[in-house]
This record gives sequence, C-alpha cells and structure tokens, in this order.
Amino acid sequence: MYKKTLTFSGIVCYINDFKIDIDSFKEVVQSGRFDEVSGNRVHIFEMDYENNYLKINFSDGSAMPRNPNVYNKTKQEFEPNPRDSDQIEPKEYFAVFDLTSSYLWLSNTKKKSLLIDYFQKLFKNKKIVLKDVYDEEKFIEGLKTLDQIKLSAAPSLFSQSNSVSKALIDEMYGAYEAILHLKYKDTFIGDDLQTKIKSIFKNRESFNGIMIAGRDEKNIGMFFNNNLFTRKIDIEAPVDDNEMFNPSDVFSRIIAKIEEELNANG
Repeated sequence: MYKKTLTFSGIVCYINDFKIDIDSFKEVVQSGRFDEVSGNRVHIFEMDYENNYLKINFSDGSAMPRNPNVYNKTKQEFEPNPRDSDQIEPKEYFAVFDLTSSYLWLSNTKKKSLLIDYFQKLFKNKKIVLKDVYDEEKFIEGLKTLDQIKLSAAPSLFSQSNSVSKALIDEMYGAYEAILHLKYKDTFIGDDLQTKIKSIFKNRESFNGIMIAGRDEKNIGMFFNNNLFTRKIDIEAPVDDNEMFNPSDVFSRIIAKIEEELNANG
C-alpha cells in the first residue's frame, strides 16, 4: 500500500451573501446517501457530520460511452468488457465544509458546480455563492514563497514576453497552444518574481490558462487557478490495490490539517 497526494482548495461559501448559520444548515442538509440518476449519468452524495464539519464523499459517472472491449495488460490482448450497459464506474471526489468558517474544501475544484448545484436544490429560495478567498492585490502581497507557475497560451505570446526563446518557438512545429510549467522549491519571492507575477495578472486575458501556487508567511498554501483565488492544503493518503482512497482516512487527515492551520492562525 502506497500513498498519493490529494490537494484540497478552500473557497468561501455563502448563502444569500451571509456566512453559514450552522443550526439551520444542519436542518436542511441531512446526513446520509443521496443518488441522482438522469439518463445514463449518476451523481452520488454521501454526507456525514463530524462536529461542525460536513464530510462529503461525492462521485459522478456515466454508463455511456461503453467500449465493448477492454484490454488485458497481462495477456496483452482485447477481451469482452465485463461491465453491463447499465453499470457505472463513478469517479470519486472529496469535500469538507467547515461550517464555522464557511470554508468549503474541495479535492477537485473542477467539480465544484456539481456540489453547489446539489446544495442549491436543497436551499430552493436562497442563493449559494462562492467567493474568492483573496483579491489579486492581497494574493500578490501575501505570497512569500513560490511552488509553481503554469501558463498556457499561443506559442507566439511566450516569445513576445521573452518567456522562452524564439528558437524554441520555431521548434514547436505549428502548435496552437504551448504550456510553460515552472516548478520551484521554497523559492523566496523577491522584487523580480513579484514583478513577473504582477505582469502575468496584468496580461491574464492573453493566456488560455494560469495557475500560480505558493505559500504565505505562515507556510499556508495560496492558489490561483482559472480566475479563482483559493487556499490550498496537500495531504498524503494511502490507496489500496485498486488505487482507491479510504474516505474515513482522507477525512481524518484533511480535518487534522484544517485544524492545524486554524491553530497556526490563532
């Protein structure tokens, strides 16, 4: 059994522009498992409370498309797919909602709409709103060390900004998009790096994608990805022979990290 990394991003979640009222929230959002089946697609939500944390193990998947054949890597040959046409292998995600602070921690922010849509159905006459943890200025000021920068854009943009040489651009053989991924190790953000980060935000509309990850003075993760400013917590959790996480173990680890961060801020 080995461990894999899960990255949780923290987003502030309000109801009608107010932080969560714990008692009323618990009345509306009940513990248990809730399935939503629509056509070939299924959404599954498993909710459980631990004090004022809502632990959410959610997943989604579709029965189609279904390849009639699967590849056996041991035999190195195709064989009939044993999965029936009405069976689904849903992909699993995790979230922890800290009701005290109104922070929603997600293992995959790309799936935030799936969870928010579910909450919105429960709070029919209210509006679920996600808000940035930081604004641009506070994000730049708060970053003290840099972990990575990832940019995607037309190759010509990198040449114009002197990010890479023209010779390298010429070797891209007509590619319509290039991805520049810069990784750092506890790199202090001085004036030069801060100026570079400011320049990226100034020209953000020119990029197809921007990701910036680093840490503040208390070593708490700060994250910008696709126009969303969040906080970030990484955990290492064991997986089984099928490379699946144990939900109880994941929740135990992420809640411990959240409380560790709260104590650091306290």
